[in-house]
Amino acid sequence: MRRVWTQHSSVHLLSQLLLLSVAAAFHSQGHVAQSSSPGAFSIHQRLPFSSDTILAAISGGEGDTVDDEAPSLDEDDWRAFRARLVLGTREGEDATSSSSSSNWAYDSGQTIEPGSIILAKVEPDFCYFGLNQQYFHKSVMLVTYHKDGEFTKGVILNRPTNLFLGDEDFLDEDGEPILQGGGDNRTENSWRIWFGGDVRSLYSDDTEIICLHSIDTEIARNVSGVLINNISMTNYEGAIQIIDSGAAEAKDFWMFAGYAGWTGGQLLDELNRESWYMVSADSDVVWQELVRQRDEENADPRDAGLKTWSALMGLIGKEDEAKELSQSFADLTLKEWAAAQILFNSTAGSADMQEDTGSTYDVASAQLSLSDMISSFSSAPNSLDKIVSIALHAKNGLAGSLLRGSADERSPFLLSQQKFHKGMMLVIQDDEHMTVGVMLNHPTTKTRPLTLPTGITIDMTIRYGGSFGIPGVTDQPTIFLHCKSKLKDLGIGEPVGKSESENRIWICTEDQAIDAMVEGHASHRDFMCVEGFSIWSKDAENPVEGGLLEELLEGKFELVDPKHTDEMWVTLLAQTSLSIDTLDRNCRLAADAWGVAGRRNEDAAFTPCVYDSSITVSELSDDALRYWIEAFLLGGVVSAADKYSAFE
Repeated sequence: MRRVWTQHSSVHLLSQLLLLSVAAAFHSQGHVAQSSSPGAFSIHQRLPFSSDTILAAISGGEGDTVDDEAPSLDEDDWRAFRARLVLGTREGEDATSSSSSSNWAYDSGQTIEPGSIILAKVEPDFCYFGLNQQYFHKSVMLVTYHKDGEFTKGVILNRPTNLFLGDEDFLDEDGEPILQGGGDNRTENSWRIWFGGDVRSLYSDDTEIICLHSIDTEIARNVSGVLINNISMTNYEGAIQIIDSGAAEAKDFWMFAGYAGWTGGQLLDELNRESWYMVSADSDVVWQELVRQRDEENADPRDAGLKTWSALMGLIGKEDEAKELSQSFADLTLKEWAAAQILFNSTAGSADMQEDTGSTYDVASAQLSLSDMISSFSSAPNSLDKIVSIALHAKNGLAGSLLRGSADERSPFLLSQQKFHKGMMLVIQDDEHMTVGVMLNHPTTKTRPLTLPTGITIDMTIRYGGSFGIPGVTDQPTIFLHCKSKLKDLGIGEPVGKSESENRIWICTEDQAIDAMVEGHASHRDFMCVEGFSIWSKDAENPVEGGLLEELLEGKFELVDPKHTDEMWVTLLAQTSLSIDTLDRNCRLAADAWGVAGRRNEDAAFTPCVYDSSITVSELSDDALRYWIEAFLLGGVVSAADKYSAFE
């Protein structure tokens, strides 16, 4: 039966629904016109095209009637229809004009739905994804699940690894291979793994496997969920069933380990903060990029999918922004994250790649026990003396020990906890439950006023000791430290720890510090004023693993010979309260103090550079520390524009 649709009935209703649905997208893109009166809401005033244009797009022409069946817009047709409207308007064309290419993508504002693409938006004024969670920097994510107010889930599409796993590597809850038996007819599958996100990821105990494919058979439909046209999702067991049916091979699946997740409203909040672009795209756009990454010759995981991000940015009209943000600080830390997390020795391929990397992540090394670690560590030059020294300190308790950040060319604190890079740490407590330390080399912008009995007020620079405070305490305690021989002789304060060294650091109260100043035994410049703690908890069953002692054995920190304490101390005392004007000098003095407290790793055969860059990893680590200071102690990154093109 043929039905006539009139412009004054269902078509009019449909046009209003269409207008409502795309209003939000144009609103987010700045296409909002002012209402004719306060509080008035007019769809037509919000959109840069009229309802006649919408009707023409529906009917294929003008006129009051359409001599055809009622329009049937399924989800895929609807997405393509919206794309024609948006792209036609963006390019200044009539909305009914067809695109020169069948592939499309557009900024959909805050429309979150399965099958949408999330593009990371670079924030040059903060460097957040350069300092933390580097895998999100310039990421391209596919939304696989969304329910308003509850949860959103997606997988990162542009972080391919060079790791291939066989069927025997997929285990059930009992540790047995999921796929067993099958006889001589079963072909061993080889699965390339992609890093899908940080939740239940490749390195967790309960990795979640997500497989994307475009296979459209009855079995495939039974074991898969359709995200959008031509993109379906299943798990490992579903992929095996499809392969066993003869409809596909392992290479027809893209296997992701882990996912990214947002709680109810979280992603929308981040969209409001302009952390992401929400993109609606044709499925062919997604497949083209996935296939290109899979089949690219001489592909290296350290490329980190940056080409894919730039390609998608170009499709939504942001190519200039993408070019301006190339070779940024965060680009380089992303490459270092990729070298550490998704580049595997077992399939790295060439000696050149491994030499250029300096150190790649070996799956086996992630499972090393402490005894294995000690055995490996003791085979290095001079390591036995280090282990003996660490063991002796641990036996007597680490309290009173002075530590400094690793001297390795590849800093263990490049990608996280940058505050410890070339840091100086005093351990003030070490018991069976935890180890507590305070950092000495980070002056802050804050001061603590000390009022002397004479009425004079002295502002003491407060140093950042760590990120922990005492729970439930509003006014956190301030620790006063000194290393002055005269004050030690007078018994002002007490030594930190049980060390017999004469070079140890002492702790005192504020009143004791004031009395020493009043009596002329010291000046305020002889004291350090520290707030905050750095805390390492200990495993009740094995206090060695997971605590500061393990980090010492891993080489993240080094014990400082007490003979260097005085020179280190005097160097740090020359620092002043943090400001944009004192930042350079304070950083230089902190590096000098770290240098006099030990020496660089002289065993390094070469100085590694970041992949495909002339920037050394050591230089990048120094910059990461500086940006951490600016971001968290000064309140915002201010100096990156001096060096990295992304922040010009």
